Amino acid sequence: MPAEAPLVVSWGIGLLVLSLFILHVGIKIERTLEVLCWFTVILVTVLLIIAAVIGTPAKAWADVCTGIFTPGFPIGVGLDWFVVTAAAAYIPAGFGFNLMLASYARDKGWGMGSRVGFISAVIGGKKVKISAEEVPFTVDEENLRRWKGWLRVLRIDSWIVMSFVTFITVLMTSAIAWGFVVMGVKPVPVGMGIVFAMGKLLTDLIGPIGWWMFLICAFVLLLDTQYGLMDSVSRVIMDNFWISSPRIRMWAKEDPRRLYYSILYFLFIVSTVIMIGMYILGWGVAAPYWLAAVGANFGVIALLIAYILQIIVNRRYLPKELKPHPLSTFILICGIIFYGFFLFALALQTLFGIRI
Repeated sequence: MPAEAPLVVSWGIGLLVLSLFILHVGIKIERTLEVLCWFTVILVTVLLIIAAVIGTPAKAWADVCTGIFTPGFPIGVGLDWFVVTAAAAYIPAGFGFNLMLASYARDKGWGMGSRVGFISAVIGGKKVKISAEEVPFTVDEENLRRWKGWLRVLRIDSWIVMSFVTFITVLMTSAIAWGFVVMGVKPVPVGMGIVFAMGKLLTDLIGPIGWWMFLICAFVLLLDTQYGLMDSVSRVIMDNFWISSPRIRMWAKEDPRRLYYSILYFLFIVSTVIMIGMYILGWGVAAPYWLAAVGANFGVIALLIAYILQIIVNRRYLPKELKPHPLSTFILICGIIFYGFFLFALALQTLFGIRI
């Protein structure tokens, strides 16, 4: 609503400032975000379980689970591949998320990351040099044993913490969304409308407290996304420039915080100007739902490039003893084919108006 624009802009700028403050606190920025993220994950998971278990019809669960285990792909039904491809990209968060996770693993001190350094905060932190050179370990029996131990940690983090938890949350949200169709909700909520429909569902299930639970959960989740994205974009850009440019390191006096916070402040200023411009100058900006979808679709390209580069690095640069199992390479190739198909379908629809 136009009348609510000042309130929305004020809240938007206020949350940007709060996010900026959060990223200034802690010995390690990674540790600060980790603690906050645990709170968000627990809160959102509890809310999803309530909505999925109590408020979702059994038929919706049966339909979703059947779809998971039924071979096939919905080709020939006129799907909007702009939306489908965005969803496929967001599930693994593949557009640069792997770079962010690698940076977090380094800052957490996993493996040889303990020898490299980390990004510390301004409040509570201190200058910590991040090495721009490789810090390899000697390939001997003891170090290979430790290497395999760290691989187990990474597999647990990847397959259980990331992949399995993501699968469960996607399963629950899919059942909730399909539940609206099964229950005959009219009109069927789409886009951001699903968010409001979920809030109403919780209110109908457990009373007014459900609405407040939903608002608090949505607020925490969006705030977490806000400071998470501000950090991830800043750290990925910083890491790339830090490793590739001796001049940047010289300018920063070997203190990565100077570069990290310069990028962070720049993003903050740009975001603030955009929000104020939308309100005062009436700049036309796409709806958040479609803007997020556009970003995800561009991310599919980055995801494919990342898979290809990962194969090259694994096969060409790693010592023979550290090369991954051929099965890992096969999975990466499957990922290239899988997301390549989505990109192909999206290109056909966007360039030629053909929906397969």
